[in-house]
Amino acid sequence: MRTKTFREYLECCRFDDIWTAMTENFPEPDELKTVYAEYCEKLKALPPYPADGLIDISGRPTSRPDGMNAAPDLLIDKQVEAYGESPAYAAAVLLYWASLHTFHTSKEHDDDLGRWLDIIEADDCKALGQYMMESIKPQPFATEMRDSIQRKERLFWEETFSHTSSGDWRGILYVLKRKLEYDMGFMRGYADHAGREYDADRMQLCCNLIDGATADIYPDERARRMLSLLFRTLDRNITSWSD
Repeated sequence: MRTKTFREYLECCRFDDIWTAMTENFPEPDELKTVYAEYCEKLKALPPYPADGLIDISGRPTSRPDGMNAAPDLLIDKQVEAYGESPAYAAAVLLYWASLHTFHTSKEHDDDLGRWLDIIEADDCKALGQYMMESIKPQPFATEMRDSIQRKERLFWEETFSHTSSGDWRGILYVLKRKLEYDMGFMRGYADHAGREYDADRMQLCCNLIDGATADIYPDERARRMLSLLFRTLDRNITSWSD
């Protein structure tokens, strides 16, 4: 049986079933049900974006699935390996971790940035005033959404450090890899500079090199070459990975 995509898992489930699975596995309050319901509909409405690779949800739900290294706009049609889990559970895990950085889509972010740049270019004071008023207007459930994102960040880093141990040099690089994976999701979807995709690709290259270099506690010649290339790539690029 073929795997389903992220979008297909969202579309094949009633949201109430997704929400039940969400609250059984994550500490999300009832106040956020409406927020997640709206977010789910936004994701299902995203334009098609076929992507290579898999999202793997075989681990604990409190661990962000492997393969979720981009904004949901770029993941929505990626295949998901659910290993026999129920569709509602799979959809809940995907929906939860898709909002690690924000409950906005990349399209929403880019549209808002485009509007801001158009206003600045036109030097339209009236439009600028309206934009600023809208930006400071209190948003419903803003506090609850901020708390949710902070909980996800804590889970992400708790999971990261649970895989490190004293005396194993590979743990140092594992923490670096997780930091790069965390930043990739932001870089691919919410950074504002023109080279964000190039930067994210270099981050992915570093993650791949870390995987190869740390496959064994005693690195062979190939692993040492990977380490050398990793540090050369970081030396040339890391100081430009900001927004």
